[in-house]
Amino acid sequence: MKFCDGCGNPVAAKQKETANLSQGVAAQSGVQDNKVIFMLAYLGILFFLPLISCPDSKEGRFHANQGLLLLITAVAGRIIMGIFSLLLPWRLWMIVTLLLTVWGLGMLALAIIGMINAYKNEQKPLPVIGKISIIK
Repeated sequence: MKFCDGCGNPVAAKQKETANLSQGVAAQSGVQDNKVIFMLAYLGILFFLPLISCPDSKEGRFHANQGLLLLITAVAGRIIMGIFSLLLPWRLWMIVTLLLTVWGLGMLALAIIGMINAYKNEQKPLPVIGKISIIK
């Protein structure tokens, strides 16, 4: 049957429209289902979760890359601060403690920014470090 008996509209066109609509809803629902996993990617070693749960997702690779960049930056900064604290006299421990606190707050701020972007389904790179691409 090419036309509907009740309204006279072509049946094939309606089926295509319904199929396209259902595919769009399914794709959007996939992103919604993985939103929490994308947010967890910014919590240190959990950066790999989007790569495991949705390996073909462009959004998943983006958030995994951002989480990995954040982890590498946080660890590298801690190592550099640790070496710096060994080179300074012990009387300057307050300066090193202050620098470590500021560094930690900066990394926390970047993680929160990344989580907010993941929650909003946006692919905005993190400030300062976000333009680097490790996971493609």
